[in-house]
Amino acid sequence: MSDVIISEYQPGDEERMAEIAPRAFGVWARYGIDYSLPRDKVEQEYREEALHYAAQVREGHPGMAIFTAKLEGFLVGYIVVRLDEYRTQRFGMKWGNLQSLAVDPDYHHRGIGKALVARAMQWFRDQGCEYVEVITDQNNIAAIRTYEGAGFRTIYCSLTLSQHLS
Repeated sequence: MSDVIISEYQPGDEERMAEIAPRAFGVWARYGIDYSLPRDKVEQEYREEALHYAAQVREGHPGMAIFTAKLEGFLVGYIVVRLDEYRTQRFGMKWGNLQSLAVDPDYHHRGIGKALVARAMQWFRDQGCEYVEVITDQNNIAAIRTYEGAGFRTIYCSLTLSQHLS
């Protein structure tokens, strides 16, 4: 998409990331789809997760980056990438994790997720990664299609079961 600009995280981006996260994950992700959980706590969880990723990058966490997507200077999505040193050592190949992908729902179906994943994959190549993994929720069809379109394939599926005790 020609009008979206993908760039590296800049201090200050975290405020908008924290706005996008609960909107992006609030109905598709693990806590968002569990309506036995308090909505305000779910939103807080996703906001804090985005802020935590940004803090790690600001602090120079090795082997980690965030890329943002902006339209006319307005941040509409982000992707978090990380090298996995444990699995790199365990499997003998440089291993990367696509940690988080979030696009503001108001900007879906514009190729933003696809552009962010493409940038992430270039970063992994630049780092010398031989294997990249992403985990997403089975009901997040848009994300699955985006990842499959980038060459990922499903290799494993799990279930999370919970019980709310009163």
